[in-house]
Amino acid sequence: MKNNRTNSAIDQAIRVYETPAGPLFVAARHGRIKKCFTRDTAIRYLAYFMTTQAFGMSGFKQRHPRVRIDRDDMEIWRERETTAEYLSAHQRCMRRLRRILARKRAMQKWHERWESMHDRYVKDVAELQASKPAGVR
Repeated sequence: MKNNRTNSAIDQAIRVYETPAGPLFVAARHGRIKKCFTRDTAIRYLAYFMTTQAFGMSGFKQRHPRVRIDRDDMEIWRERETTAEYLSAHQRCMRRLRRILARKRAMQKWHERWESMHDRYVKDVAELQASKPAGVR
């Protein structure tokens, strides 16, 4: 990134490394690391790390207990499925991460436009000052 103002916690959590095969995205948060080939997957894993940590610290159940099902005189165990609350929290987290990144991109585009306009303005002022006649205050 260009300066410290644009380097956010999301940038620190999702790092991009250039490799010969293309960019490699590394999502790292709360001591967990996952290498991904796409930015979308890195955002998904970052949301997973954050949601899992929040559910673990709050004491909410992330998964249902094992359930025994009798189907056609056979005993089937349904393994620990993810709760609906966890899935909705994960979706909210992904949505918020994407919204934050979109807002950051919009601010960076505006800042680039501002910088170019400011550079043009400074250049024009310098040209006007240089061409100023001797008798003008």
